[in-house]
Amino acid sequence: MLNQVKSSTAIADTLRADICLNRDIADGMLHEMALAQRFGVSRTPIRQALQRLAYERMIAVKSGVGSVVTPLEESMRADDICAAAAIIEAAAKCAPSSPAPPTQFMSLAGLLGMMDISQLDQAEAFFEIRAQLLNALSEMIENPILSDAFRAAYWRLIRWSLRDFETQPQAQIAHLREVLQTAARAMKSGTLAACFEQIAEIESRVAEPSQT
Repeated sequence: MLNQVKSSTAIADTLRADICLNRDIADGMLHEMALAQRFGVSRTPIRQALQRLAYERMIAVKSGVGSVVTPLEESMRADDICAAAAIIEAAAKCAPSSPAPPTQFMSLAGLLGMMDISQLDQAEAFFEIRAQLLNALSEMIENPILSDAFRAAYWRLIRWSLRDFETQPQAQIAHLREVLQTAARAMKSGTLAACFEQIAEIESRVAEPSQT
Protein backbone atom coordinates (compact mmCIF):
# COMPACT_ATOMS: atom_id res chain seq x y z
CA MET A 1 0.00 0.00 0.00
CA LEU A 2 1.29 3.46 -0.88
CA ASN A 3 2.03 5.86 1.92
CA GLN A 4 -0.62 8.60 1.72
CA VAL A 5 1.77 11.39 2.74
CA LYS A 6 1.68 14.05 0.01
CA SER A 7 3.28 17.34 1.07
CA SER A 8 7.03 17.88 0.93
CA THR A 9 7.00 18.85 4.62
CA ALA A 10 5.28 15.63 5.67
CA ILE A 11 7.58 13.59 3.42
CA ALA A 12 10.61 15.25 5.01
CA ASP A 13 9.18 14.46 8.47
CA THR A 14 8.82 10.79 7.57
CA LEU A 15 12.28 10.51 6.02
CA ARG A 16 13.83 12.36 8.94
CA ALA A 17 12.34 9.84 11.34
CA ASP A 18 13.61 7.00 9.13
CA ILE A 19 17.13 8.43 9.31
CA CYS A 20 17.07 9.11 13.05
CA LEU A 21 15.69 5.65 13.81
CA ASN A 22 17.82 3.82 11.22
CA ARG A 23 14.86 2.29 9.43
CA ASP A 24 13.89 1.70 5.80
CA ILE A 25 17.22 2.99 4.41
CA ALA A 26 19.18 -0.19 3.87
CA ASP A 27 21.93 1.16 1.58
CA GLY A 28 22.24 4.63 3.11
CA MET A 29 20.77 6.15 -0.06
CA LEU A 30 17.54 7.99 -0.77
CA HIS A 31 16.48 7.34 -4.37
CA GLU A 32 14.06 9.85 -5.88
CA MET A 33 12.20 7.35 -8.05
CA ALA A 34 11.76 4.85 -5.23
CA LEU A 35 10.58 7.59 -2.88
CA ALA A 36 8.11 8.92 -5.43
CA GLN A 37 6.64 5.44 -5.71
CA ARG A 38 6.60 4.95 -1.96
CA PHE A 39 4.71 8.18 -1.28
CA GLY A 40 2.62 8.16 -4.44
CA VAL A 41 3.77 11.60 -5.60
CA SER A 42 5.79 13.19 -8.38
CA ARG A 43 9.48 13.88 -7.96
CA THR A 44 8.87 17.58 -7.21
CA PRO A 45 7.78 17.20 -3.55
CA ILE A 46 10.44 14.50 -3.13
CA ARG A 47 13.15 16.91 -4.29
CA GLN A 48 11.78 19.64 -2.00
CA ALA A 49 11.88 17.26 0.96
CA LEU A 50 15.43 16.19 0.12
CA GLN A 51 16.52 19.82 -0.14
CA ARG A 52 15.24 20.40 3.38
CA LEU A 53 17.07 17.33 4.69
CA ALA A 54 20.25 18.45 2.95
CA TYR A 55 20.01 21.84 4.66
CA GLU A 56 19.74 20.03 8.00
CA ARG A 57 22.76 17.85 7.13
CA MET A 58 20.60 14.75 7.39
CA ILE A 59 21.73 13.91 3.89
CA ALA A 60 24.38 15.03 1.42
CA VAL A 61 23.56 15.37 -2.27
CA LYS A 62 26.51 14.05 -4.26
CA SER A 63 26.82 14.64 -7.99
CA GLY A 64 26.50 11.43 -9.97
CA VAL A 65 25.59 9.49 -6.83
CA GLY A 66 22.41 10.91 -5.34
CA SER A 67 21.23 11.65 -1.81
CA VAL A 68 23.35 9.91 0.81
CA VAL A 69 22.49 9.78 4.51
CA THR A 70 25.09 11.77 6.44
CA PRO A 71 26.80 9.46 8.93
CA LEU A 72 27.44 10.35 12.54
CA GLU A 73 31.20 10.53 12.95
CA GLU A 74 32.47 10.27 16.51
CA SER A 75 35.24 12.76 15.73
CA MET A 76 32.55 15.39 15.00
CA ARG A 77 30.33 14.65 18.00
CA ALA A 78 31.63 17.43 20.25
CA ASP A 79 31.49 19.99 17.41
CA ASP A 80 27.92 18.99 16.52
CA ILE A 81 26.71 19.36 20.10
CA CYS A 82 28.69 22.57 20.65
CA ALA A 83 27.07 24.09 17.57
CA ALA A 84 23.59 23.14 18.80
CA ALA A 85 24.27 24.58 22.27
CA ALA A 86 25.63 27.79 20.75
CA ILE A 87 22.50 28.30 18.65
CA ILE A 88 20.28 27.64 21.68
CA GLU A 89 22.30 30.27 23.56
CA ALA A 90 21.76 32.65 20.62
CA ALA A 91 18.03 31.98 20.89
CA ALA A 92 18.24 32.93 24.57
CA LYS A 93 19.93 36.24 23.71
CA CYS A 94 17.29 37.06 21.12
CA ALA A 95 14.31 35.98 23.24
CA PRO A 96 11.98 38.57 24.81
CA SER A 97 12.89 39.71 28.32
CA SER A 98 9.22 39.61 29.37
CA PRO A 99 7.66 36.56 31.09
CA ALA A 100 6.90 33.66 28.77
CA PRO A 101 3.25 33.25 27.70
CA PRO A 102 1.36 30.51 29.59
CA THR A 103 0.77 28.61 26.35
CA GLN A 104 4.51 28.12 25.91
CA PHE A 105 4.88 26.79 29.44
CA MET A 106 1.95 24.44 28.85
CA SER A 107 3.59 23.04 25.72
CA LEU A 108 6.56 21.86 27.78
CA ALA A 109 4.37 20.66 30.65
CA GLY A 110 2.35 18.67 28.13
CA LEU A 111 5.49 16.91 26.91
CA LEU A 112 6.35 15.98 30.50
CA GLY A 113 2.88 14.47 30.76
CA MET A 114 3.48 12.53 27.56
CA MET A 115 6.68 11.11 29.04
CA ASP A 116 4.68 9.68 31.93
CA ILE A 117 2.32 7.74 29.66
CA SER A 118 4.65 6.80 26.79
CA GLN A 119 6.72 3.64 26.46
CA LEU A 120 9.96 5.54 26.37
CA ASP A 121 12.09 2.41 26.41
CA GLN A 122 11.10 2.16 22.75
CA ALA A 123 13.15 4.33 20.40
CA GLU A 124 10.09 5.45 18.40
CA ALA A 125 8.38 6.89 21.50
CA PHE A 126 11.57 8.58 22.68
CA PHE A 127 12.08 10.06 19.22
CA GLU A 128 8.51 11.40 19.16
CA ILE A 129 8.99 13.34 22.41
CA ARG A 130 12.33 14.67 21.19
CA ALA A 131 10.81 15.76 17.89
CA GLN A 132 7.86 17.48 19.57
CA LEU A 133 10.24 19.33 21.90
CA LEU A 134 12.18 20.57 18.87
CA ASN A 135 8.97 21.78 17.21
CA ALA A 136 7.77 23.49 20.39
CA LEU A 137 11.06 25.31 20.89
CA SER A 138 11.42 26.34 17.25
CA GLU A 139 7.98 27.96 17.40
CA MET A 140 9.17 30.04 20.36
CA ILE A 141 12.01 31.55 18.31
CA GLU A 142 10.65 34.63 16.55
CA ASN A 143 13.55 35.19 14.14
CA PRO A 144 12.97 32.84 11.17
CA ILE A 145 16.66 32.60 10.27
CA LEU A 146 17.58 31.64 13.83
CA SER A 147 14.65 29.24 14.01
CA ASP A 148 15.80 27.42 10.86
CA ALA A 149 19.37 27.24 12.17
CA PHE A 150 18.10 25.91 15.49
CA ARG A 151 16.10 23.16 13.80
CA ALA A 152 19.05 22.03 11.68
CA ALA A 153 21.47 21.94 14.63
CA TYR A 154 19.00 20.39 17.06
CA TRP A 155 18.18 17.54 14.68
CA ARG A 156 21.85 16.67 14.70
CA LEU A 157 21.81 16.64 18.50
CA ILE A 158 18.73 14.41 18.44
CA ARG A 159 20.51 11.92 16.20
CA TRP A 160 23.34 11.73 18.71
CA SER A 161 20.92 11.22 21.59
CA LEU A 162 19.27 8.39 19.68
CA ARG A 163 22.68 6.84 19.02
CA ASP A 164 23.27 6.81 22.79
CA PHE A 165 19.74 5.54 23.36
CA GLU A 166 20.67 2.29 21.64
CA THR A 167 23.02 1.33 24.49
CA GLN A 168 21.89 3.56 27.37
CA PRO A 169 18.14 4.20 27.04
CA GLN A 170 17.52 5.01 30.70
CA ALA A 171 20.30 7.59 30.77
CA GLN A 172 18.84 9.32 27.72
CA ILE A 173 15.31 9.21 29.13
CA ALA A 174 16.58 10.79 32.37
CA HIS A 175 18.44 13.43 30.35
CA LEU A 176 15.33 14.34 28.36
CA ARG A 177 13.23 14.53 31.51
CA GLU A 178 15.80 16.88 33.06
CA VAL A 179 15.70 19.09 29.97
CA LEU A 180 11.91 19.35 30.11
CA GLN A 181 11.62 19.79 33.88
CA THR A 182 14.34 22.42 34.09
CA ALA A 183 13.07 24.33 31.06
CA ALA A 184 9.49 24.29 32.35
CA ARG A 185 10.57 25.61 35.77
CA ALA A 186 12.65 28.35 34.17
CA MET A 187 9.79 29.39 31.93
CA LYS A 188 7.19 29.32 34.70
CA SER A 189 9.20 31.45 37.10
CA GLY A 190 11.16 33.55 34.65
CA THR A 191 11.48 34.28 30.96
CA LEU A 192 11.84 32.45 27.69
CA ALA A 193 15.47 33.55 27.63
CA ALA A 194 16.07 31.75 30.93
CA CYS A 195 14.42 28.64 29.49
CA PHE A 196 16.75 28.56 26.48
CA GLU A 197 19.78 29.22 28.69
CA GLN A 198 18.94 26.21 30.84
CA ILE A 199 18.35 23.99 27.81
CA ALA A 200 21.71 25.00 26.28
CA GLU A 201 23.53 24.07 29.48
CA ILE A 202 21.89 20.66 29.84
CA GLU A 203 21.97 19.67 26.18
CA SER A 204 25.68 20.44 25.94
CA ARG A 205 26.23 17.32 28.06
CA VAL A 206 25.25 15.13 25.10
CA ALA A 207 28.77 15.81 23.85
CA GLU A 208 30.04 13.41 26.52
CA PRO A 209 27.90 10.27 26.73
CA SER A 210 27.57 8.59 30.10
CA GLN A 211 30.05 5.79 30.74
CA THR A 212 27.81 4.03 33.23
